[in-house]
Amino acid sequence: MTTLRGQVLSNHSTAGNASATTASTPPNWDKIDVEAAASLELLGKQNRGFLEVTLTNHSDGSLQAGPRGELALSYKVLDVDGQQLPVDGIRTPLDGPVPAGGSHRQKIAVIIPRDRLSSVAAVRVGLVMEGQYWVEQRNPGHPATVQLLTREDLSPAEARLAAASQIWPQHQGNGLRWPYGPMMVSEHHRLFYIPVAKCACTSLKSMMVRLAGIQQAEIAMELGVHLVTDRFNTGVQLKDKPIDLARDILASDEYFKFSVIRDPFERLVSAYLEKFVYKRHSQRNLLHTRQVIAAVQGRADIDLQRGISFDEFLAYILQQDPFELDAHWRPQHLYFRGVPHISRIFRLEDIGQLQAYLLQNHDVRLGLGHENRTAKSNEILPAAATLTATEFDQLAAIDPDSFKASQHLAAIRTYYSEDFAFYERAG
Repeated sequence: MTTLRGQVLSNHSTAGNASATTASTPPNWDKIDVEAAASLELLGKQNRGFLEVTLTNHSDGSLQAGPRGELALSYKVLDVDGQQLPVDGIRTPLDGPVPAGGSHRQKIAVIIPRDRLSSVAAVRVGLVMEGQYWVEQRNPGHPATVQLLTREDLSPAEARLAAASQIWPQHQGNGLRWPYGPMMVSEHHRLFYIPVAKCACTSLKSMMVRLAGIQQAEIAMELGVHLVTDRFNTGVQLKDKPIDLARDILASDEYFKFSVIRDPFERLVSAYLEKFVYKRHSQRNLLHTRQVIAAVQGRADIDLQRGISFDEFLAYILQQDPFELDAHWRPQHLYFRGVPHISRIFRLEDIGQLQAYLLQNHDVRLGLGHENRTAKSNEILPAAATLTATEFDQLAAIDPDSFKASQHLAAIRTYYSEDFAFYERAG
């Protein structure tokens, strides 16, 4: 359900303005207009929304962003009577110049503290001259008033998607198919990353998002780097670029084209434990596992509490076309087919070499997160491969080598034989 946070009585109320003085007042502020949508939905636990603001410069001089964010977009928070509330608005530095007679569009984040939400009706958005004054003080007609709405009917996953859709366009890909479309590029750093699921993929994708300088990079990480980059057009993946440029980059030998892979059996164990056992109730993981569990259990209304065993997981894989498998257990060598001029493929256990290379040659620091790292111990559990997910709930962490007692080990080594050979050659 969408709830309107009230109607503000005055569209350009100046209530709550503080006086400000400055040694030199920039001219023609009365010719700088701000436009924004009439309303904005606030989504998720933080009551956050992303608003597109358009600045139009009718003056005879340009507005410059400034190296220290001297010009910024911000907002004042209003109650239903149009009175300003004592809530600090986030200031978003102007990210580009606005030439005389030109316009500039920019997304800004709007966050309302939960304890203030019941009394808030709208925000008044405008330009700020940092350390000096609001342009509103020079031109009361400058800001735009935006009504706030809240969504109370969205699940966390739906709220993430809705929030992302306020920032990035969707379904505007160039037609490149897997595996080429998801490959990530920083043109400035001449880095080309081939992401392989379950191989430090989250950390490396986050690094590439920052290096590519996409809009609202930190928000992309907060909402989920996989969700944002794969479902939306951020500019970091080959699918986001004009098709001729994407093909030129793919064929180029001027990029450091790299990836990370891991021992194929270890990767299967990691995928099983994370997605089918420890985090099996996660809605994001169910996008990957529901079909498998339903096929193994022979029922559409899956028994998620029981789950499936590792042996059942492997038996399912052995019956599938490798190209049709989920990305998290699809053979790794398939990710690289048709990619020319690959510079180097690192083993996961040698990722420190990649960190050293990036720092030395590109002045880039790779921080490795632990979001999907599976708990381990040295305790061998011989029956591990036959236990259902619910039985693991009663156990402490085990040694992943326990799963090598699987009855399907030999068949899996044959099925993934190209991956094992590929892994041996890496490094």
